[in-house]
Amino acid sequence: MRPNVAQVAERYHPGFEEDKQAYWRVRDELLAKYAGKWVAVHKGRVVAVGDDLISVAHKAVAQDGYAYTNKVGEEDKIVVRTRRVTFPYDGGYGPVAMPRVTAVVRNPRDTRSKRITDAIPDTGADVTCLPEPDCQDLNLYLYPCYAGVSHAFDGSDHQVTFCAARVEIDGELYESVVEPVSEPERLIGRDVLNQLRVTFDGPAGQTTIG
Repeated sequence: MRPNVAQVAERYHPGFEEDKQAYWRVRDELLAKYAGKWVAVHKGRVVAVGDDLISVAHKAVAQDGYAYTNKVGEEDKIVVRTRRVTFPYDGGYGPVAMPRVTAVVRNPRDTRSKRITDAIPDTGADVTCLPEPDCQDLNLYLYPCYAGVSHAFDGSDHQVTFCAARVEIDGELYESVVEPVSEPERLIGRDVLNQLRVTFDGPAGQTTIG
């Protein structure tokens, strides 16, 4: 289950919706110049352009903490999917052991952080997913960077506003895009895992990073 869009909309910085409207006002101009690129618009200006959402979003939010980002010409094609150092597997998780990692999640300005000991490294999740209370604790709703479609486990699609964040694992910081979710489980998605070398060793019951 995903959070109700109407219920959470008021949590986000009001300027994010203004940036979204500005993007669509100039979308034809963007298409002529930046087709196929991720583009961030903030206060009526293009503030970042690139080939991947993570780097563009983090560059864009550096100014004021929010900016609207989308992939020009492919806006209706992007769907974020959620499928489902050395860290021991959680042997108490049934019916089979679950790989876990310990991470510290920080908001982009590092004004709040939260240590998480039960994160699930999920190569089937496009982005990192955190429960709504975590997002509120971290003030992530102040850092919206992308609004799009999320495809959940149950096969349904949801409109979601994603937030910029940073995930620290074994002392290293990695840029991340977080989807707020209603589920209690925390997933470290490929937005972070693709920046790492991860080995899942089931017989040894451990996950090794690095």
